[in-house]
Amino acid sequence: MLFSPTVSAAAGAVVAVVGVLTLRHQRKNSAWVKRMRRSDDDAQDLADAATYLRTLVEMLCDRTHKPCRAGDLESLRGLRHLLDDTAQATEAVRPELEAVVGCLDRYLATGLPPGPATGQVRGTELTAQLEAAMRQEHARIELKNAAGTAQRHIRTLRRAA
Repeated sequence: MLFSPTVSAAAGAVVAVVGVLTLRHQRKNSAWVKRMRRSDDDAQDLADAATYLRTLVEMLCDRTHKPCRAGDLESLRGLRHLLDDTAQATEAVRPELEAVVGCLDRYLATGLPPGPATGQVRGTELTAQLEAAMRQEHARIELKNAAGTAQRHIRTLRRAA
């Protein structure tokens, strides 16, 4: 049995249509996979930032109303670099994380100098130490507020996703 040219042309047209539809479907799937991968990467970046901020807030709560010497603040320096790296990698919360890093730098700069070896403190030195401790506490409060703002923004982005 021989096929007529019309049947052959119809079969060819069907094959061409199926090929075009398959190609379109593959492109849509590829775009969806890329979008999901990007979304997963963004979610991981937000999770990392949230973890670092949570750790920072816990460390700040441990230092509430406790004047800290420069050596006591060293544990925050590594966290500062992690937050800075995360800010550079995460476009969605970059301004908030950069604000946190700036406040953290100001807080780290308020480390009190070592105390006198004798234990005797004169009145002027005591006043200077109290003023430095108050500046440090103010910087700690600003840092905690900036971290809270960044955490709220991250929660908002997670809910929207």
